[in-house]
Amino acid sequence: MLRADIRLSRTQLTLMGIVIFIMLALVLASSGFIATAVVALFIMASLWLYWRFRFQQQRRAIFESLPGIMDSTLRYMGAGRSLEASLLESFRDAPPVFQPLTFRLRSAVESGRDYTSLFDDFARLYRVPSLVLVSIALRTSARFGSSIRPVLQQVANSLRSQQELRREFLASTAETRFTAGAFTLLPLGMAVYMMLINEKYAEVLLRTDTGHTMLIIAGVLQGIGVVIIWRMVQGVGRE
Repeated sequence: MLRADIRLSRTQLTLMGIVIFIMLALVLASSGFIATAVVALFIMASLWLYWRFRFQQQRRAIFESLPGIMDSTLRYMGAGRSLEASLLESFRDAPPVFQPLTFRLRSAVESGRDYTSLFDDFARLYRVPSLVLVSIALRTSARFGSSIRPVLQQVANSLRSQQELRREFLASTAETRFTAGAFTLLPLGMAVYMMLINEKYAEVLLRTDTGHTMLIIAGVLQGIGVVIIWRMVQGVGRE
């Protein structure tokens, strides 16, 4: 939930779980196990897509902000400040997604501890390879005294080039990504809708052998389709 910036308290999570459980229990009592499984799959798919959408928003904010943060660090260093002070000042005005990193970075610098591993942790959390390069450069600079400025400048320029390519790529694949999401949720949504609205249709599917066979075939084909679509668009928009 931290990766997607979903801030829910334990009480809210408990209430959400209770509501979902009551909903599934009502569907189970009225329509049987198969309908309950369809509704549960639809809820899980919707929650996962929502989480992934928020997670990608967080990564997008990171990638769009990093070039400016690197430039700010270089400007502060050019003004005569130390590397640690420059990093703290640069991350102070960063977007909220950097708050955990900023807090831990400030704590490490003020206590005199090694702070380079914090960039590794943040990079693994949000899958940002550029921060791994920054972490290696900071560690090398701290150990051997090499200059950090060329690496920071290279990272900033590289991220700007990636952002330009990413915008063009997303613009050209927007229809494909929307179609993939619709094809993933639409069959499950239509199944839930028809079972809840048309009792006779649901009875044929849930009470007869032919209906069970149709549901099994549809479920298998839906699963195969989701896997294929996921593999097709897995790299779309990924930095």
